[in-house]
Amino acid sequence: MEEDNKVSTNQEQNKSSESGESTSIDKSEDQAEEKKYTDADLDRIIDRKFAKWQSEKQKEVDEAKRLTEMDAQQKAEYQRDQLQKQLDELKHTNAKNEMTGTARNMLSESGIHAQDELLSCLVTDNAESTKAAIDSFTKLFNAAVESAVTERLKSPTPKMGGKSRMTKEQIFKIKDKSTRLKAIQDNIDLFN
Repeated sequence: MEEDNKVSTNQEQNKSSESGESTSIDKSEDQAEEKKYTDADLDRIIDRKFAKWQSEKQKEVDEAKRLTEMDAQQKAEYQRDQLQKQLDELKHTNAKNEMTGTARNMLSESGIHAQDELLSCLVTDNAESTKAAIDSFTKLFNAAVESAVTERLKSPTPKMGGKSRMTKEQIFKIKDKSTRLKAIQDNIDLFN
């Protein structure tokens, strides 16, 4: 009896180890399917990020070195130039935002509601060129809409009910009595 218990226990262990192996194989296959990047892809991404970080740090070191070599007058001029550059960028951004708002209003007056992506394509630094772009776009848009509507109207209209209507005279000319009665029932509104 002890031998029977050992044999059955060994068989159970073998079955559980086989199912464990298949489960671990299934898990490793699932993990392989979940991988979105290969090791080479990750290495390239990390190398690119590291190179970018390294170049930024090098710029900071160069900037600090340049500042230490300058005298007070040169430092003041340098800081003034940096502030002027930032001011110019802010003015440019502000002007572009104002132009975008104006362009949005111009399009709204024409009945066109545009998204930011379209507006960014139409808006320029110059007010005159932005107005010209908006006017041109409005003309082209309206022409395209008009063309699409005209084309849609040219298509045949579907008939309601699928049958053509008969007149009273046509119904009375039907010789067969049952067919004539059926036609009268289908077109009862002619006889009211």
